[in-house]
Amino acid sequence: DRNSHLIYGFEPGTTKQQFISSLVQVTAGYSLLFSPETIGTGTRVTVRKDADGIAIAAYTILIFGDVNGDGNIDTADAGSIVDYENFLVEWDPAENAAVLKAADLNGDGNVDTIDAGLIVDVENFLLTVNQTTGLAG
Repeated sequence: DRNSHLIYGFEPGTTKQQFISSLVQVTAGYSLLFSPETIGTGTRVTVRKDADGIAIAAYTILIFGDVNGDGNIDTADAGSIVDYENFLVEWDPAENAAVLKAADLNGDGNVDTIDAGLIVDVENFLLTVNQTTGLAG
């Protein structure tokens, strides 16, 4: 998504190698830098010009349901959402926009225990998350 500078639409557990080899095309003379090296929500992908090392674009990876950035959807993510709802952690709307978007699995604009429950259902194979729309179903 060039407007919001988010990369999404691929499955949880995708490795860096899979991401580079089958999901994106990098024009000759350019390369991708990942920070951190894992592929999860919040990972920054910088497009760099090889000749001079100048960064020309930066994107943030978003995996719907993965709020802790490990690339998986599990109870750790559900627990983080419960902590957020109970004011034990804070997510800044600007700085943590990808995390907030990843957490809202029912698309109602709120991050709450309903979303945490959906994650538990996903982990128990009762639901899946559409990685294009971000909705559990």
